[in-house]
Amino acid sequence: MTIRHLKTFIAVCESGGITKAAEALHIAQPAVSQTIAEIEKYYKVVLFDRINHRLVLSDYGKQLLVKAKETVASFDDFESLANENNLNARIRIGSSLTIGKEYIPKVVTLITEHYPQIKVSVIIDSTAVIEGQLTNGNLDFAFVEGNIHSKSLVTEIIAHDRLLVVCGNQYIIPENITLNKLVLYPMLLRENGSASRNYLNSILSVNGLTANCIVESASNQALIACAENNLGIAVLPRNIVNEYVTEKRLRVIKIDKCNFDRNYYFVHHKNKRFSLLQEKVITACKNLF
Repeated sequence: MTIRHLKTFIAVCESGGITKAAEALHIAQPAVSQTIAEIEKYYKVVLFDRINHRLVLSDYGKQLLVKAKETVASFDDFESLANENNLNARIRIGSSLTIGKEYIPKVVTLITEHYPQIKVSVIIDSTAVIEGQLTNGNLDFAFVEGNIHSKSLVTEIIAHDRLLVVCGNQYIIPENITLNKLVLYPMLLRENGSASRNYLNSILSVNGLTANCIVESASNQALIACAENNLGIAVLPRNIVNEYVTEKRLRVIKIDKCNFDRNYYFVHHKNKRFSLLQEKVITACKNLF
């Protein structure tokens, strides 16, 4: 018998049946039925009375349920304490590109300085790629600025950001224009799948518009260089272009009746269970935002 058997037994009791327990545990219904049968066969006990196609916890099952909960709670305490002091503990973090530039150096520095026992690894890529890595279990958690679509993932807003529409100082365009006029100009945009591009596309799509993209790149710096050389209009995160605007290497174009505010998200798989140490690290990292 394993902890898995006990947790399944508890889930069936608390859910009121095999089907709901299977849904709660995210496993197939036959697997739950087999687990209960294994417990009953191994210990030669009847955990449930089968009455009118319903499972009713037997008197003996009620006694074992109490012990099962005590055992699982003790195991969870042991696991948390072991992870808390595990010198080989690791955390796998994902980040979209903009957050990767601005915040990930701070995140890694925080972890290495305050939690030296943790081995940290980071993947920085487009939001779409990070979403896939989280869904497949290759990351523990991530920070992204793009929308998450997978129902397997949980998101939490931790900060706000804004995209700025910018161009070179010599580029000929009014200081204030409408969204309809903006798409008439050549645009310098991030690749499809990136948070910035997806966000812009969603705004344009709602208004029945499509961008006239002449340069597409995964590199913010490449787009900034193109904008500085007056090749077109770029739409990039504020914290990426702020210094260029301050130094008057780029100028901001205001779009009438439209803003490009967006959120930063903390994301993890809904089935991911964090140790106490990981929870502490996550809280500290969120505070950086």
